Amino acid sequence: MSENRGLLEHLSPALMGYLLSFLPQLDPLAESVPGGLLTPELVERLREDNFCGYALARFPGEERGWLAFYRGRLLEAWRQTTYGHLSGTVAYRALQRELGQGTLSLYRLQPDDLPPVVALTQGSLRITAVAASSVVVTDLLDSLVQEQFTGTLVLEDGLVGRAWFFTRGKHLFGGELPSHFREGHLHLVQAPSKAPPDLLEQARQEDLEQRAIRLNVVWNAAQEVLREYMGRGAPLALERLRNIHTTEDPATLEKALRRWMTESLEPNAATLFNRLLRPTL
Repeated sequence: MSENRGLLEHLSPALMGYLLSFLPQLDPLAESVPGGLLTPELVERLREDNFCGYALARFPGEERGWLAFYRGRLLEAWRQTTYGHLSGTVAYRALQRELGQGTLSLYRLQPDDLPPVVALTQGSLRITAVAASSVVVTDLLDSLVQEQFTGTLVLEDGLVGRAWFFTRGKHLFGGELPSHFREGHLHLVQAPSKAPPDLLEQARQEDLEQRAIRLNVVWNAAQEVLREYMGRGAPLALERLRNIHTTEDPATLEKALRRWMTESLEPNAATLFNRLLRPTL
């Protein structure tokens, strides 16, 4: 995971969600459809279509979330919560779990539009909480053009704010900048120098790792039960069970072993098995 966390630790979840209103919504693929439509099949279709853009999720209570896609790869996920932010694979899983309670909109962007958007959560800070009134806007813009800056400028003014997005020094969207700032604080966050890893691949790898951990826990619990009820015959019985039950699904394995213990040993064996598994649930 990147060490750079953009503005996650500097802006409130509500303000970060509000900044999403400054992203363009001119080329919708879908608008305000039931959030439950964001199925793994739809995400896979977006990958196959090399979709560039973002998915905006709206939940009751004005909470927001988004997914950023670059040529079909999922670069970022973010979920607003009451007390903080979720990002990365944690946010992706939360959105998948909770989108049935909200609505979903999909908007296309150009490939160059994505880096400054991702900067919000994965960029490196250049300016943090500088008094906006002390900044000369024309000098700041000249500097951004000269260095071919890619990232986002955010004005934080209490509970509201503004965001302006740049790629290689070119102002993309977020409306015109004012001639000067009267109040508030400015944050300038630079986009990552290279594309972040695909979150979908990360999530799949995490799933494989968690499955392997859980399978190991299940077999260790079975081994303890066999030692308790079969003594010296436990290793041979365990080997026989491993040859019979080759499933890679932990839930299926648990069910099969529980049934075998009840039928071949005694109900109390299954009770011990359950107790050994419980701490990891």
